[in-house]
Amino acid sequence: LACYKGEQPLRPEVVFYDSVGTAEGTLPAYDKAVAEGSDFVVGPLGRDEVGALYGKGTLPVPVLALNRIGTEPPSGNASFSLSPEDEGLAAAEYLLDHNAKRVLVVGGADETQRRAIAALRGRLGERGAVVTDVASEGTSDFVPYAGKDGGVDAVFLAVRGPSARMLMPRLAAAGLVGKPRVATSQLLSGTGKPTEDAVLDGVAFPSEAWATRGARGLPSPASAGMMLPTAKGAAARLFAFGYDAWQISAYLEYLATANNARIEGATGTLRLDGFGNVLRVPAWSTFRSGVAMPLPQGDRR
Repeated sequence: LACYKGEQPLRPEVVFYDSVGTAEGTLPAYDKAVAEGSDFVVGPLGRDEVGALYGKGTLPVPVLALNRIGTEPPSGNASFSLSPEDEGLAAAEYLLDHNAKRVLVVGGADETQRRAIAALRGRLGERGAVVTDVASEGTSDFVPYAGKDGGVDAVFLAVRGPSARMLMPRLAAAGLVGKPRVATSQLLSGTGKPTEDAVLDGVAFPSEAWATRGARGLPSPASAGMMLPTAKGAAARLFAFGYDAWQISAYLEYLATANNARIEGATGTLRLDGFGNVLRVPAWSTFRSGVAMPLPQGDRR
């Protein structure tokens, strides 16, 4: 709505339909929107809801779904999400840019972490690099992993902040702290105390472009958080996501038809693949003296 209200006076009418947060409620909500004359639908948000809607097959009114499922959107529709797959792909590109061909992965067991790891492994494999091992975040000794034939060029961390802090001394003991270290955005979960987080210095992680280089039409995250509680702290990520959802809905035809089309959004640089998925290239941050700081564009070291 912040993005919508910042547009010029000639704006489309926006109508809200409650899906009740369930797959069963999504189809009637969509059908009602169509019956009442909507010509574009944004949402739903939950994966089950998106699955139910896209399970209909051909949709009379196009949809920008705010999540992804295991299958591609029906023709003429699109999906946008802050997906762990995007972070895994972005991390793989980051590591490849740093000439890493052999990557040790340290991950937790939740679904988000597994999806990020799978995407990273797939992209590295496409580019001639490999995941040497996937070690548990509870691993106490990384020397056997570092000592394998061919060694380790870099480390990918799919863990939350507290786990990452405990892992750093163990990685250091195996001689891996001097290697490029990249994490998912989950690294920020459980951080915020510089004296404790200083051990994470040098670990790169994907972040929202809004927080690192700003976003057209938006104040800084700190200023927005003061004005709007729903844009404060961890909620800033979802605020940026919603902001970009509006931009995509306004420029979807451009993304679909123009050569090399992209939008510099609040969550990152956005483009559309050939299957209706909005792909996001995030900005990058790192810890310095225990404080999360943006990495300048073009300087990811």
